[in-house]
Amino acid sequence: MGLMGATGLAIGWVVHSPLLMFIAGALGLVTGGFVGWLGGRLFMIAICLGILLGAFFGYGTGDRDIFIIAAGSGGAIAGFIGAQIEQFFR
Repeated sequence: MGLMGATGLAIGWVVHSPLLMFIAGALGLVTGGFVGWLGGRLFMIAICLGILLGAFFGYGTGDRDIFIIAAGSGGAIAGFIGAQIEQFFR
């Protein structure tokens, strides 16, 4: 819940909107609670690792836009791989 809520707050902070920070943070808390309730903690860990890895590679370019895109792409790819791994082990 905390990770998704913090992501929502960060989105609002990037676009400089306190109202959007509140709305996106609240939606992130709800979404994170739902994922936790469904038992997707391992899935969220895989996404976090993908975001960190993508951000690491994107940071090396020195461009803020590429950094954001690389972090998002890393999270998306890791989420896909995490979902496949979870299905394999069930």
